[in-house]
Amino acid sequence: MPPPNPRRRDRLAGAAIEVLAREGSHGLTHRAVDAAAEAPPGTTSRYFRTRAALVNGVVDRVTRRLADRIDGNVVQPIDPAGLEDALVTVLRQMLSADRSQPMALLELHLEGSRDPHLRDVLADAMTARRDLIIRQCRAAGIDVSAQDALQLEMTVMGILFTALTVNPQAFDDLDVFVRTAVRSTLARYLPENAARYGDDDPMPR
Repeated sequence: MPPPNPRRRDRLAGAAIEVLAREGSHGLTHRAVDAAAEAPPGTTSRYFRTRAALVNGVVDRVTRRLADRIDGNVVQPIDPAGLEDALVTVLRQMLSADRSQPMALLELHLEGSRDPHLRDVLADAMTARRDLIIRQCRAAGIDVSAQDALQLEMTVMGILFTALTVNPQAFDDLDVFVRTAVRSTLARYLPENAARYGDDDPMPR
């Protein structure tokens, strides 16, 4: 039997994301992923022996995609104003670039409330996203705290889930909400720009 193919594994994880977004957590099976990936029956179970392994593959793929986006928006050197734009770009992409990914995450977060193992996996993924934000801020010379980075990540996830589950058409300008969250965080580290980032000027021009 030939060794596992990393590209096929990644493709299967991507298909699992589509299944989760379309069918919900209850629809995530090895057979459903085989069909979505147009792969021979049994292919998914070869790469992901258990459903837990398949879920882990989904979380890993989503986290890696976000990492690639953040790294792609880190330009050396980057100034604080550029940092705001870079963070908004990346976080906004979480909301709109590929709805299947956030929908899959939402399904997994709901399942995680009943599955301690999955809850731990999702917590690790959240920590990884927090660390990505910290890395981008440090590229701009801002040593943002882990707590502030996590609060920003959680705020944007809240915006994301609200937009997906309530009425996406009501959020035609999500940049406003994301940028306000970013500015609120950066204001703690840029006191000389308090007027720009503070309550007197909360919205982008």
